[in-house]
This record gives sequence, C-alpha cells and structure tokens, in this order.
Amino acid sequence: MRILIADDTAFWRMRVGEILAGWGHDVLFSENGEQALTLVTGDEAIDLLITDWEMPLLSGPELCRRLRCQPRASYLPIILLTSRDAKADLAEGLNAGADAFVRKPIDESELRAQIGVTARILELEAHLAAKVRDLTHAKHRLDRDLEAAAAVQHSLLPAEPPDVPACEFAWVYDSCEVVGGDMFNVFSLCENRVGMYVLDVSGHGTSAALLSVGLSHVLTPFPEQGGILKRAVADGSGYEVTPPFEVARELNRRYPLMEKSRQYLTFLYGVLDLSSLEFHYVRAGHPGPIQITRAGARSHDGGGGIPIGITPDARYRDESIGLSPGDGVVFYTDGASEALNEDDEEFGVARLLESLSDSHHRGIAARLGALQKRIVEFGKGRRLRDDVTVVGFALR
Repeated sequence: MRILIADDTAFWRMRVGEILAGWGHDVLFSENGEQALTLVTGDEAIDLLITDWEMPLLSGPELCRRLRCQPRASYLPIILLTSRDAKADLAEGLNAGADAFVRKPIDESELRAQIGVTARILELEAHLAAKVRDLTHAKHRLDRDLEAAAAVQHSLLPAEPPDVPACEFAWVYDSCEVVGGDMFNVFSLCENRVGMYVLDVSGHGTSAALLSVGLSHVLTPFPEQGGILKRAVADGSGYEVTPPFEVARELNRRYPLMEKSRQYLTFLYGVLDLSSLEFHYVRAGHPGPIQITRAGARSHDGGGGIPIGITPDARYRDESIGLSPGDGVVFYTDGASEALNEDDEEFGVARLLESLSDSHHRGIAARLGALQKRIVEFGKGRRLRDDVTVVGFALR
C-alpha cells in the first residue's frame, strides 16, 4: 500500500516508516497536520493515513474531520497513533473519523494487525467497486434494450389517423415507464366502418409491454396476417367486420392470462358505422367511452364484462351509442383519471368530463391536448404512476 505517516516527531516518523518499508509498503512522510491534509487532498493514490494525535497546526482528530468532509473517489482508512487510552479520547477519535488506534510505544504485531484490517477494507471496497461497475454496465445495456423495445412499441401505435373525411381523430399517450402496458389504435375496417380500441395490461414495465405488443398483432383488420377484427364470410366471397363482443370473446379465449402469468387486461373496442352514425362497442373491465355533444360530455359506464384473461367463460355483449354530426367519442385508460397531485388526490372522472366539455376548444385534437395539459398541471410535476392514454374521434 501507499501509506502517509503524519507525525511532528522525527523519531516516530522514521520508526514507523522503517517498519512499513520492511513490510514492502510505499511510505510518504508529513511533519504536521496541514501538510498531511495537502498531501492527501492532492494524491488519490494514498491508501492509508497513519497520523499522530498531537501535532502542530492541525491535530490528528481535526485532520480526520477535515478529510471526512472532503469528497474522495475511494475510502481512506485512518489510524491514529496515540499514548492516550481513556475511553473519552478513543470515542473522540472515532467520532472524528479515525478507523483504528495504535498505541505508543508502538508494538509491531499490533501495527501489523491494524494494517491487515486496512488491507481487508480496501480489498472489500475494490470488490464492491468492481460489482458497481458491472451493475452500471448491465444497467446501460438494459437501458439500451428498453429504449429499443420502446421504439418497437411506439412503431405499433398509429403514426397518422385513417383517411376518413367524415371524421377527425386524435390521441395523447404518456408512458410512466420507458415501455408501457397501454396500447391503442384507430383504423378503417371497410368503406363505411372505422374501428378504435384501447387496452391496458395489468402491471407496468417490460412484462406489460411485451403482452401489449403481442396483442397489437392480433387486433388488426388484416385476417390474412392473424388479425381478428375481420373474418371470412361463410360463402368465401370475402370478409366481414367481426362484432366487438366476438372480438372480446376471442381475445379471452386466446389469452388465459391469469392462469399462466397472473396478468389480465382491460379492453374497450368500438366500431363506428358511418352510414347510420351508430357506434357499437364492447367493454371488458375498462372505463366506458365518453360521448361529447353540444350539451357537454358524459360517460357510458353501463353494461360491460370482466377483464380479459381472468376466466374462460366470461360473457361479453355489445353496447351502442347513437351519434349526430359534431358529436365525438373518447376512450381513455385509468391512468388519466387516477393521476395524482402532490396531496395524493386523483384527477378523477369529473375533471376529465369537465375538460372534455369545454367548448372553447374546437376539434377533438384541441380538446385532448387541453386535457393532457390539465393532467400535467394537476400533477405539478409528480411522476405518473400509470400510463395515460386518451384517444377519440369527432364527426365533422
């Protein structure tokens, strides 16, 4: 080890130095406390300080206190040399920051034992530092993997709204983790029908995100690619739109989640018929859709079934909303209504409806943007505890 000896008596400096050099250590010397402080501060390679108690300019305990207040890349063990043996003195030295004592006159076996303790401390610190480096590297790799997974997940979200002249579409999405358990989409099903869904996988992070990504590949209007939102007509002449309740039933059949992974998901899926302006939807444990009219916003929470994946015999049925030109429909996940402020108060459905009812915001995109801003302002910078997804459309 590289050891600094601080003692104002030349005899003791030389005596301790000879012993340590004889054991193969690299020895430095200091004649007083201030000089020792300067040397230690400027030399991170010093492994151990052995200091006398009584010294001019800066005593041993005061030197300990000064050094313990300074930042240092590695821990510096300190041994106090002293002829004192009162308990109060020993307590003072330890409280000042010393790790051990060697009494004068110096006994070589005692000094060797304390040097051995110091070596073990330094070995343990080096071992811990290596573990921290390994963990840091592993975390960096994991962060890169999560960022890549987030990019994949975001690529599955709609990049732009479907080209439906009769409708305006909009959405906001904020994940509480790098990857999240919410997934949504809007798409054309056929010439006069548009589909929209939101799902929320239980839990957060990677496991929820993996399941949501898998579900997105099933919830597509392309049956030739494994999608279940359209099905072949019995006579083989083409495809027809699958009723929403049958989509929920098929999801529940394919994903017995509670049995396999102790997970489940809530699901809200609807189909807008542009010819009749009827909106048919199924609700599986999810907050109901919000209808926006000139009179304001109201939530449709009636009916519905249990979340997907809990029991194989779950039953689902379609509900419907009659719409008029200018009306809108909004889906949201409970991360929006359950966002907390600094007093642990939830944003709540009432505030959500109030914000969406504000007629000052023209268009669905403006309403959802204002809602997102209000949720952020309500939380006052508090970290989201769940993913926030809001998606909707308005008839022109």
